[in-house]
Amino acid sequence: MKFFIMMTLLMTLSSIVLADDNEPPTGSVGLLCHMSRHGETSTETLSVDYDQKLVNGTPATFNSSMITWTVRNGSENEHHELNRLTGTYNYWTDGKDTADPMPTFVCTKSPSKF
Repeated sequence: MKFFIMMTLLMTLSSIVLADDNEPPTGSVGLLCHMSRHGETSTETLSVDYDQKLVNGTPATFNSSMITWTVRNGSENEHHELNRLTGTYNYWTDGKDTADPMPTFVCTKSPSKF
């Protein structure tokens, strides 16, 4: 059963990163990213613009496997990574040391754009 769920998830995620005939994606897509940790859930929304190379309006670096971007939050930098192959998303802040593992979100394509 776990194998079936994982394969279904990977097939769904492949539609996020590749257009028909393996052409690079164009336009924009909305992603809903969910995470559960210590009994609490969290949801993030990402708007990825492939043409303008932006995520949530912030310039990003796109390659075949990752999309990365940095947001200045006060005096700190918040680094973001979206894995285009697995659909996982995480972020961290410079200088923040946490005992827990970094939260990882699992993203799926949103039925509507943000």
